[in-house]
Amino acid sequence: MRILIATLLALGVLSAGSPALASSDMGCEPRLVPVSASFSDCASSALLAPGNDTRVNLAWLMMDAHGGRRPPAAQPTDPAQRPMPSVPFGWMDLRLRFLPPKDDDTGVWSSGEGTTCVSNAQGEKDFLDALQAERKLAGNEREALAASRKAMACPLGEGASTSGEPSVSSDAGRAFADYLRATAAFYAGNHDPVPFQTLSTSKQPWVREASRYMVGRAWALVGQTSGFGTYGELEHERMDKAALAKARSALEAYLKAYPKGRYAASAHGLIRRVHWLAGDTDALAAAYGWQIDQQDASLRNADEIDLAQEIDAKLATDAYLSKGAHPVLVAVEVLRRMRKTGDDDSGRITRKDIEALRPRFKGREVLHGYLLAAHAYFVDSAPHRVLELIPAETPSRPMDTVAFSRQTLRALALDALKDKDARAALTALFPQAQGVYQRQTLELALAMHDERNGDIARVFAADSLVLDPALREQLLIHVAGPDLLRARADDPKASKRERALALYVLLYKQLTRGRYSEFLKDLKRLPSKIDTASGSYDKLGELTALSDFRWQGTREGYACPSLQQIATTLAADPKARKASLCLGDFLRLNGYDRVETWSFAVRGDELGGTPGQFPGRFLPRQGIYQAIIDDAAAPAEERAYALFRAVNCYAPAGYNDCGGEDVPVATRKAWFNQLKARYPQSTWAQQLRYYW
Repeated sequence: MRILIATLLALGVLSAGSPALASSDMGCEPRLVPVSASFSDCASSALLAPGNDTRVNLAWLMMDAHGGRRPPAAQPTDPAQRPMPSVPFGWMDLRLRFLPPKDDDTGVWSSGEGTTCVSNAQGEKDFLDALQAERKLAGNEREALAASRKAMACPLGEGASTSGEPSVSSDAGRAFADYLRATAAFYAGNHDPVPFQTLSTSKQPWVREASRYMVGRAWALVGQTSGFGTYGELEHERMDKAALAKARSALEAYLKAYPKGRYAASAHGLIRRVHWLAGDTDALAAAYGWQIDQQDASLRNADEIDLAQEIDAKLATDAYLSKGAHPVLVAVEVLRRMRKTGDDDSGRITRKDIEALRPRFKGREVLHGYLLAAHAYFVDSAPHRVLELIPAETPSRPMDTVAFSRQTLRALALDALKDKDARAALTALFPQAQGVYQRQTLELALAMHDERNGDIARVFAADSLVLDPALREQLLIHVAGPDLLRARADDPKASKRERALALYVLLYKQLTRGRYSEFLKDLKRLPSKIDTASGSYDKLGELTALSDFRWQGTREGYACPSLQQIATTLAADPKARKASLCLGDFLRLNGYDRVETWSFAVRGDELGGTPGQFPGRFLPRQGIYQAIIDDAAAPAEERAYALFRAVNCYAPAGYNDCGGEDVPVATRKAWFNQLKARYPQSTWAQQLRYYW
């Protein structure tokens, strides 16, 4: 999911419609921090961390074990659209960085080698390749056999076969024809392994190898026939354990005969499935350990992303720490047990527990040391101990996840201690932060460091390392003062989007904080050509919201002049009643209700959470009306309209859409009665029928 963040970017004022979600849950709101101890579906980090999805930690460690990561898929970007933060991210974000979308993204129940038809396309190719390689086929046997295999569909109907029995006479031809008959029966739902057992001694090499593999596959399907409930739920007690044992034996025999055979990777995957179906968690954990250690990618039937999904779905939690479990599984479970789930830390793993696991990390002592450092940082809140456990190192080559996690955690610990070397420790990691999400994580950490040190201008310097537009926008929206916003709006080297956003925030905050003279001066910065906004809430989706500031007022209802005239009047007299009411109408009619209530609420511990540097206090629209209602000298027309609008702030459901403190129903009733009693002939009294 991309992420719903309660910021100006996500709601109201700078929204580009509904945010696109690229992780699993609607409404996921991660803290905009480089790493977290609290789990959320969309709060994973490039560091190994307790708050990460366990699948993310699994994928990172398996990529390390396999010697690197494939280049991620290119991410299309549209510079006109509202950028979303790259980090933190969700599991589906990571999947999509490496793999195309799949119809079945669960990796459980009936997917993969556990289905009948999964092999049809590849099986046809293998069969045709074997026909081409076989020199002992006579006459037109090759063509007849090929035609028969191409005509085979999956699934076949009950009792169906190929489109016709091929005419063959040679021994090789008969071997292929017999294999076709066995395959047709298999695809028709008859998983009897006997036909393949008969062919497992064939003199034709490919038929012999494929049949030996298919014996195990057939037994596996027989074993699971009755093992799933009505809704696909796994029921171990209903599995045919004897058939599953035969499947395991046949697959292991195939691998012994063909350790690097054509179907070796698939056989390993099927063995894992057999262990899972049989409920043998120790054997399953060991099989995953083999897969993690396997350096030959051709023998792994799943890449790191799919394997992480499979492990998470199929391996019981207690198996991660079982005797003989792979150190990667142990590390993932240790991190999970560091998670902060509330104020009670009693259920979290202890430092002593992690120390006791040291023998399990023989050959991976650095990983074990990181787990101790992570515990010091995330559980004990002891950043000084992180520095004791992780010595400073300047990486000389691209960092794997463990190396990146160690040095980044050390830099974060320095930052937590307000050490003068914290910033240098972060910037030193940038050149070798080449893994997925590594640079973005460092950018977020560096931006937070500069913000916490009161120097956000450094984020926007010409040599800044913080390039992620979403991070920069977060600071411009929530923290930047007028001078920095003007500088960004005027910088010819800044992107068009950043210049527009800076000017937009500058003008909006001036207008809503009573800085009308400055607003009029900076209004001259508006470009000569501005596209009209496509919708009242689509403020920066296409860089069009600047057109709001050329509002020409209204002629119907409560007549108002242009926004520029309103600001001119208010600059001369900030309490001018009609101009104030018209400012309220500008905000109401252009979709600015509740923007400050929702969109400027950033938690203090995340990026953009320090006190804003923009002077002045925001006056909500309800406040405009209340001031005029309380003004005994206000003319009847203006007071009547203020009462009308104040009551309508709560229409139609009783929720305040105008900002400011909610008032009780009794107050709204008093406003309603006052309008009806004092100004019964006014348009507004006649229009208002209810109070909410």
